Amino acid sequence: MTIIHSTKENWLTSAVLELETEFKSVGLIMPAKWRISSGFPSKGGLAAKKRTIGQCWSPEASKDGTTEIIISITQDDETKILGVIAHEMCHAVLGIEAGHGPLFKKLANSIGLVGKMTATEESKVFIERIFYMLGRLGGFPHAALDASIGIKKQSTRMVKVTCSDLTDCGMVFRTSNKWIDIAGDELSCPICNAPAFAD
Repeated sequence: MTIIHSTKENWLTSAVLELETEFKSVGLIMPAKWRISSGFPSKGGLAAKKRTIGQCWSPEASKDGTTEIIISITQDDETKILGVIAHEMCHAVLGIEAGHGPLFKKLANSIGLVGKMTATEESKVFIERIFYMLGRLGGFPHAALDASIGIKKQSTRMVKVTCSDLTDCGMVFRTSNKWIDIAGDELSCPICNAPAFAD
C-alpha cells in the first residue's frame, strides 16, 4: 500500500477523523481535546498473552486536560489498527469510567466491533465500511516491532517464602529456587527460625 503520510502520528490523527466522520451518526464523536500517538501502553504492552495493543487515557490524567490514545508499536496492520483506534475512541466518547460495560458494548457493536469487549474484533461490516478509508489513508508508515527481541529475559524468579508461625512472626521474604532447593526440608524463617514454606 502506498505511503501517503510521512509520520505515524499524521496517519493516526487522520484515521481518527475518518472514523469519526464514518460513525458520527451512531455517536462516535470525539471530545474537543484529544491526541493520538504510537508507543507502548502503560501495562501489558509486552505480555506474551492478552497483549495490550491500545489504550485510552482520561483527560484528568493529562496535564493539559486532553484525552490521549496510544496505539502499540507492535502493530502495523492498517485494518487491525483502525479497529483498535475505533475501540479506544469508544472509551474516549463514553469516558474511561464506562469500562467495557453495556454502554461501551452498545457503541462498539453499533460500529461493527464484535467479540469480547476487552479485546474487540473487526466484523465484516466494519471492514466493509473502512474499505475506502484505507485507500485514503494509505499505508501505515511504521513496521511492527517484535517485543520479544532485544529484551533480556529474567533469569531468576524470586519465590515468596512465608514463616509458618503466622501468629507471632508472620515474616514474608523472597529467595531464589536455588536456595529453596539447598535448604530442602530445613527451610526456615530468618527471624524466628520456625519452619517456612515457599508459595
